[in-house]
Amino acid sequence: MVAPLHPPHTPRLRRTLPGAVIMLLVAGGCASTAISPRAKNPTELDSWARAGEPGEVSLNWLPELVNEDLESLLREALAQNFQLAEQRIRLEDTRQGVVVAGADRWPSLSASVDGSRRGSETSGVSTVVPTEYGLNASLNWELDIWGELSAAARAASLEYEAALTSYEAARRELVADTVATVYETVAANQLLTLFERRLENLLDDYDIVDGGYRRGLNGALDVYLAQTSIEQQRATVANQRQLVVESIAALQLLLARYPDGRLQVPDTLPLLTSPIPAGLPSELLIRRQDIRSAWYGLLAADARLAVAHKNRFPRLALSASGGNSSSSLGDILDSDSRSWSIASSLTQPIFQGGRLAAAEIQARTRTEALEQQYLNLVYRAFADVENAISRADALQQRYAALGEAVHNANAALELAFEQYQRGLVNYTTVLESQRRAFDSETSLVQLQNQLIQNRVTLYRTLGGEFLLEE
Repeated sequence: MVAPLHPPHTPRLRRTLPGAVIMLLVAGGCASTAISPRAKNPTELDSWARAGEPGEVSLNWLPELVNEDLESLLREALAQNFQLAEQRIRLEDTRQGVVVAGADRWPSLSASVDGSRRGSETSGVSTVVPTEYGLNASLNWELDIWGELSAAARAASLEYEAALTSYEAARRELVADTVATVYETVAANQLLTLFERRLENLLDDYDIVDGGYRRGLNGALDVYLAQTSIEQQRATVANQRQLVVESIAALQLLLARYPDGRLQVPDTLPLLTSPIPAGLPSELLIRRQDIRSAWYGLLAADARLAVAHKNRFPRLALSASGGNSSSSLGDILDSDSRSWSIASSLTQPIFQGGRLAAAEIQARTRTEALEQQYLNLVYRAFADVENAISRADALQQRYAALGEAVHNANAALELAFEQYQRGLVNYTTVLESQRRAFDSETSLVQLQNQLIQNRVTLYRTLGGEFLLEE
């Protein structure tokens, strides 16, 4: 955490600067940080409220979900994704800002070469002064007596750290999004296969029902019901095909490919049954790169507040200049006509129309607002982890129960169709049994995907790392 931002102690300057300047230093030179203790220590919990699995968070979560083919897609996403590339470019812009801010703490040296020729005319008589060339150099240096330049440089460095950690957070988000989208696509493909298989089953059932109707074993109502089920399922299949295409296109956008909706993905969904360690709530502040980025941004704003406060103090600047002059450009370095000067200045803002005071208030309010934004992010992160932990338990319980439901629904469907062929039940009983069996199988695929999505979410919210070279 950060210490309060106080101007440096300068006993030597106190013996030499005017008394008014010393009074300004004593009265206003101790600007403290605007960051509250709560932001520095947002939680003291030593365990998750919803009984997260104890142990250290995995340093590499990919092997549980990723094979070699999927690793190649992740590398492609990291190398080609447009948004990540944009952040990479902006990161360099922020890094150069550190150089710009730090340069103000050093003397600036400049050199110039000039030439002049003058003339005048009086009563028709022209007078021309020979051309004179000059070579001049100047050195300017603002002394950082209150530390405002150091605070500005520190703010720029913290802003770069915020951008750097934000970039790392974007890398982790991209990998998590790619893994999640891949398995969304796999689940969509599996559902499409399931829907197509059901359509085939309905067509087979229709042949049986239509044959029975032609033999007088059942009425026309059964035929109409069977035809209606077929057309409804054809609509479901068409809709699911579109969902598959859109899911693949979303994955292609992450890979910076043209979204034509054609891409090979794995065929199966991994089954996740074992819990993963969730670590401690306090560790989240270190592991989550987006939280660290927000913290650095808050520190940078606090440093900007120190700059705004110290801008109200006197400024001490030194300057030196020297040069040669000659009537010939070739002799300018050998000329005996040399001049030099050394000067210093002490400038104290007296009346600025309230601008400096308002700028300090603005800097303070920005810092306070960023603190609230930071705390909101932290507590949302806590909530995301807590929800993912409890959701994982609920999904596991649902998956176990739904597995039994699928087995029972398929057995009921076989029995209902047998009884229908024997004339013991009507066709609506068969359709209801088909619906229950189909809905159970559909829910099982969706639930397996939800288990994977929640695992990715849990890794993401825990700030889990991955080991993958770009």
